[in-house]
Amino acid sequence: MIPMLFALSACGSDKEVIINQKVKERVNAFRVKKNTECQFLLLAEAEQIVDSLLLAEAKMELNDSLTLRPVKPVKPAPLPPIDSLPVQPIFEQASSTSGKK
Repeated sequence: MIPMLFALSACGSDKEVIINQKVKERVNAFRVKKNTECQFLLLAEAEQIVDSLLLAEAKMELNDSLTLRPVKPVKPAPLPPIDSLPVQPIFEQASSTSGKK
């Protein structure tokens, strides 16, 4: 009888060891999974922050370049015309009935 009790207790302790090993494996798997999820979420959040900072910086540089526009140049003085004579026809028209029959 004593050897049988010893055998049963040995089986029970083996079950507990196996159960503890399985629990440790599942806990480790859960930790790895959660760690991966957290890293993914942190990376996504960091990307969003970096993108918004880069966009804000680009907009700020764009606004700076638009406010520093060059001054419009002064118009030059009008040039006087080269020829001041009134406009006349180059050829004078012949009389309306003199050469035609």
